[in-house]
Amino acid sequence: MHHSIYRAKARVLSVAVAAICAQQASAQEAHTPEVIDEIIVTSSLQQTRAETALPVNVLTGEELREKAASTLGETLKELVGVNSASFGTGVGLPIIRGQSGNRVQVLQGGVSNMDASAISPDHANSVEAVLAERIEVVRGPATLLYGNGAIGGVVNVIDNRVPSRVPEAVTGLVETRHASVSDQQTSVFKLDAGAGQFAFHLDGTYRESNNTEINGFAVNPHTVDIDDEEALEQLLDSKGRIDNSSTRANAITAGFSWVTDSGYIGFSVSQSESNYGLPAAAHAHHEDEDHDDDHEDEHDEHDEDHDEHEDDDHDHEEDDHDHDEEHGEGGIRIKMKQDRYDFEGQYQLDGFFTQVDGKFSVVDYQHAEIEGNGEVGTVYSNEGSEGRFTLQHRPIGAVEGVTGIQFGNKTFSAIGEEAYIAETDTRTVGIFSVHSIDIGDVTYELGARAEHQHLDQSGSACDDSTNSYSGSASALWRMNEDTNFMVAFAHSQRAASVEEKYSNISNVTCMEPGDPEDLIAHAATQRLEIGNPNADKEQSSNIEIGIRRHMGAVTGDVNFFYNDIEDYLYMRDTGVYVDDVQIARMTQGDAVFKGVEAEFSMPISQSDHHFTELSVFTDYVRATLDGNGNVPRIPPLRYGAQIAHSHSNWLYKLRVTQVDEQSKVAVNELPSDAYTQVNASVDYHADWQGGEFTLFAKANNLLDESIRNHASVLKDVAPEAGRSLLLGLRFEF
Repeated sequence: MHHSIYRAKARVLSVAVAAICAQQASAQEAHTPEVIDEIIVTSSLQQTRAETALPVNVLTGEELREKAASTLGETLKELVGVNSASFGTGVGLPIIRGQSGNRVQVLQGGVSNMDASAISPDHANSVEAVLAERIEVVRGPATLLYGNGAIGGVVNVIDNRVPSRVPEAVTGLVETRHASVSDQQTSVFKLDAGAGQFAFHLDGTYRESNNTEINGFAVNPHTVDIDDEEALEQLLDSKGRIDNSSTRANAITAGFSWVTDSGYIGFSVSQSESNYGLPAAAHAHHEDEDHDDDHEDEHDEHDEDHDEHEDDDHDHEEDDHDHDEEHGEGGIRIKMKQDRYDFEGQYQLDGFFTQVDGKFSVVDYQHAEIEGNGEVGTVYSNEGSEGRFTLQHRPIGAVEGVTGIQFGNKTFSAIGEEAYIAETDTRTVGIFSVHSIDIGDVTYELGARAEHQHLDQSGSACDDSTNSYSGSASALWRMNEDTNFMVAFAHSQRAASVEEKYSNISNVTCMEPGDPEDLIAHAATQRLEIGNPNADKEQSSNIEIGIRRHMGAVTGDVNFFYNDIEDYLYMRDTGVYVDDVQIARMTQGDAVFKGVEAEFSMPISQSDHHFTELSVFTDYVRATLDGNGNVPRIPPLRYGAQIAHSHSNWLYKLRVTQVDEQSKVAVNELPSDAYTQVNASVDYHADWQGGEFTLFAKANNLLDESIRNHASVLKDVAPEAGRSLLLGLRFEF
């Protein structure tokens, strides 16, 4: 793969130089930012960002293309209130205000992505940020609109897989980029076209990388007993790189729509695959196994019982054996595949209801955990469907409203020696209604949602049904034409998920095993995780106050939030070990999340061909458990500034972020050190053949800091990447 990457890098450079030389004489107008009053599609009432009381981040256009990375968390981590829960370079899950996993709903065009990323921190999101047209992040509870899993926030990845209009001409994008820190090569293409009343869409991406380079040791020296020769050897061997952190991924999507004057209806099909290593794979309970006759017999029986996976598993083994041989790796790897089918439509109505919108998605998701010897340890499967329909009614005086229904059905299963959760069907149905009222300079918004969740383990003692109810009220006061004041109250309920209830719980007795030796370890997290089958639903009461200035010389917003969660569910490390593997229990207790987010931008120099803008930002979350200390893995205080300068067809950015130490840690959690991250970027735009070339470069972690992300489960064995240079070329037409 090294040779192919170097050839690709040479092609990027040669084409880029040719494009620059050909266009050097034709300077463009000043690269000033556009001010667009965008509609927030994740908002039920389709309001602009200035009009909604929701605290929303929006990534779109050139800013999205600049920040797009190999994982969703990495793409979003520079937004205020958002962090990334990395698990090596192959995984980056978004954290919103200190909450992630089951409390952050990741959507693909308004419908759940329905992968297994919420099951465990080592499971990657199946969405591809590089293919998105825009990404909207709702900070704070959004359970009214998107259900049980949105108690902490929503990330909505919006692309054009089901076109809603017929393009006037063929448009598209081709991009290639290379990152030095892992020899990562990424290629992207998009194509949109139309004929008559039909619109077509096609996109795809391919990404491949080697092990990630770092400054210092991957293993945290503070965790090593230097008198332990084996531990000391592991520390020394980890210098300069993160072993088993190589990745390979590809995705392709095709869609079409029939568009009329009254609306549209369309369909898309997509397939995505990825293969990535787990830097902290639990070799201890795999390496020393010689695979004796008894184990081989057991594995043969497993193969006979599950013939439907035989061909796929054989392919997994061959592919991963070749990949590991190529990179000299032998740890646990994840091989994921997802097939997704999306149906979408909109129709204008006459009468009380003026518009109906519908979305329905079917997903077949599988991922296999491949042992270092090439054998398939466990295969996780998540098959399901989800639908969502909304009706917008005609304004009644100053009152506007939307009413909707959402339903889903999915089956989660795990097959293999590390299957610690029994097969479970999850069925959900929810109804919701949101209304806004304009009275003078104030817009009031009221909403309510009722949802039913049923967990079914084929009639076992663990079957469970839960009803949850959520409501919200907010007011947006237009203080003047450029400034709004917002206050919002929300009460949200969340039913416990499959893994929170049923990890290492028998579906016969609905209890954990009587003998701790019978517990099944989760290799990725190196824990014996025990669920809580009697878990109550979480109940969150959230208060938020904010000021937003959306016009004028200085723009931005500041938000204060206080979130009191009753019966908060979290995995607690017990300090008790079985064969050197720690037991962790799903525990409930009251918790409080409170914090502040602020971001402001202002021009500091402007002329006909030059524009310089300064931005400052900060965010902070403090999360405590009632009587039990701190919530684990909470990101520390961060603050910083960015300066952007544009002239003619050039754009330069320099961003400095200071991240404080995190000493407010949970039981059995180590603190993390402070660090300063400096990033810089430059891009050059040139017109060519009716399209536009963009040559771009970005330098990350210029100070080559040793960064341990406190929100990462693997912070003490897999730090963030060292100094990196990214070079790319994009052509849009």
